[in-house]
Amino acid sequence: MIPPRRILRHLGPLVLGLAVLAATPAAAPLRVIEQSVDYPGGEGDMPAHVYAPEGEDRRPGVLVLHTVAGPGPMLEAFARRLAAEGFIAMTPDLFALHDFGPDGRTDHPLVLEDLAGALDFLRRHPRVDASRLGVVGFSFGGRLAVIASARHADVAAVVVYYAVASYQELAKERPVSGRALRSRALTELAGAIRAPVLIHHGEADRTAPARQGALLHEALAAAGKPSTLYLYPGADHLFNAPAGAPTHRPEAERLSWQRTLEFLRGRLAH
Repeated sequence: MIPPRRILRHLGPLVLGLAVLAATPAAAPLRVIEQSVDYPGGEGDMPAHVYAPEGEDRRPGVLVLHTVAGPGPMLEAFARRLAAEGFIAMTPDLFALHDFGPDGRTDHPLVLEDLAGALDFLRRHPRVDASRLGVVGFSFGGRLAVIASARHADVAAVVVYYAVASYQELAKERPVSGRALRSRALTELAGAIRAPVLIHHGEADRTAPARQGALLHEALAAAGKPSTLYLYPGADHLFNAPAGAPTHRPEAERLSWQRTLEFLRGRLAH
């Protein structure tokens, strides 16, 4: 079992490589077209936004999943940035008709139906190359991103931001609701995960302690699945919240975005 800080040291050469990439002049961001859509959820049509780079060519599709607070400026800005880099990004509102987030029930049947409907909508989008699908999730959405990979074989890349891997383990550190305790731990899904997983977690996270990110990484590694964990010193939950927010940490946001972008480009390229 590799302690979290040792994981970071082990990844040192990769960090240096990314620093070189950051110094290389980047291509100008593409112009982004935004569209409001409805997709079929478990109880009816659900709202979403789709962000696409201008053009007619087919691109990789990325589902971007919100926190327990639902969609918001952080999520939409993240999706818009992905589109400017050449991806078709979709931000479904999984709480439009029901809300199970506060209790951690990402595995509730209705939420899973909403997830399946959103993925199906994205893969059928005329600009999306259905052979190149990824999922990025934040907190609640991070849990759901892992579940998406376990349930949908065509998900080719997963990015997890500060998610709870096991409410059962978290309950040993702080009170957890009974409903959350009935949810299946992500660590139990490791054997079913089909896609490489990139995990971002703040070392100072008080909502989902850094140990949660390490638990997921260790379970995936033990199952022989590709997984990379990055820990961010001094970063709390929602460290990539909008500038000015109490939890915003500019360096953690910058590095995690850079790593996410390179990961998605590498995994979703032909």
